[in-house]
This record gives sequence, structure tokens and C-alpha cells, in this order.
Amino acid sequence: MGSEMGTVMANKDFVVLLEETVKQLERGEMKALRLAGDEILRLSAMEVPLDTGALMNSGRVDAYPSQRIVEVGYHTPYATRLHENPQYNFQRGRKGKYLEDPIKKNLTRIGEMIGKTLQTEMEFK
Repeated sequence: MGSEMGTVMANKDFVVLLEETVKQLERGEMKALRLAGDEILRLSAMEVPLDTGALMNSGRVDAYPSQRIVEVGYHTPYATRLHENPQYNFQRGRKGKYLEDPIKKNLTRIGEMIGKTLQTEMEFK
């Protein structure tokens, strides 16, 4: 009977540990996604068309923790049109696909950034 009580206690301890691990993972996930979003915005700012600066200044990272989503975007009426038309002749090396291309070029590094952040957040203290 004593060993059965020990098993029950061990299971309760395990459930508590598992619940805490899930909470750490969720916190780490949003932190990792936010860092990745900030990096994508930083990289895209080097390519986004720059005339008056309004488009570049409209860039932001929005986090939606309840949906476990981070959204990176530029918010002007013409942001999508400029992004989707790389044939336009932009000034000073700026270009269309200013979000898509930096993600494609840096996908491995961004994935590693997410992995390292999750690993750091999951270390038991």
C-alpha cells in the first residue's frame, strides 16, 4: 500500500511539472516569435521602398498570444501593391517583395533564432 501512495504522489508531481513546462513553452514560443518578427521587420526595412518614409515608418510587429501568432507588416494603402510588383523601378536599391525576400534569404537563421530562444526559455531554473 505504501508504494501505491508513492506512485500517486509521483503522478501528481509529474502533472504539476508538466503543466509548468507547458506554461514555459507557451511563454517561450511568443518570445521567440516576437524576436523573429522584430528581426524580419529589421531586415525588410533595408529593402522597403523609401520615398517619403511613410511606408517604412508604418512597419510593425503585432503579437496575438491567444492565437499564438505574430504578424509582421507594413500598413499603408499602397503597401501591398508595392510589395507585389517587384518590376517597379524603386530608388536606391529598394525593391518589391521587401518582406518575402528577407524571410526567404534568412529562413535558416530565423529558425535557429527561434530554436535558441525556446531552448533558453525551457531551461529549468
